[in-house]
Amino acid sequence: MATWDVSDRWTRYTIDMPLRYRRVAKGGGRSKGGRGRNLNVRGAWVDLPEQVEPGSVLEIALATPAVSLSLVARVAWAHARLRDAHYLHGVRFTGVTPALRNQLCALLAHQKPPAARLSCMLAATCDRSWKGHPTLPGIIRDLSGGGACVCLPQRIAPGLELRIQAATPFGKIVANAQVAWANHGKARLPRGRLCRHGLRFLHLHALSELPLHALLLCGIR
Repeated sequence: MATWDVSDRWTRYTIDMPLRYRRVAKGGGRSKGGRGRNLNVRGAWVDLPEQVEPGSVLEIALATPAVSLSLVARVAWAHARLRDAHYLHGVRFTGVTPALRNQLCALLAHQKPPAARLSCMLAATCDRSWKGHPTLPGIIRDLSGGGACVCLPQRIAPGLELRIQAATPFGKIVANAQVAWANHGKARLPRGRLCRHGLRFLHLHALSELPLHALLLCGIR
């Protein structure tokens, strides 16, 4: 979903969080407090207690109860005394590693759970082993906070419940789900044929919430 894929480097997400910053220069002094106003993996708008000249380099520390990270940013522009802001600045992050990018995505996910549906190709397993059925390998074709479309080598009738698991770069997603629909009328499929199923999540395991939200925000690369 392009409107939620922050890997496009343009979509920004509204935030309002405290930050600490320090000028990277000789005599930069102690860190000072400010606020982040919006954010993506490319940069941010930050409200600072002073006007910092464009071209200046800042060390910025962001933190939430779940995520904390430090970034280096170059000031692109500055405006003084705008409504609801003392000195608003646009900053561009430099030296963002894959690990920092993942942290940024996790921070965004913690701030605002997305309402997006992500088109993807993500390996998964669907398990009904507690009822004597084998675990089925599958492919998630799209995903949202409330469910998924998954292709399986065997048709599972609508109304039945299962557990779906998938590994992501942000951690494992595990959910109990109910089959809402299945698009093939036969239980046995021709060899190599997969049946698409719509799953509705009944219970998303607690440790899966942040990986799911981060995945929806960042997409799969």
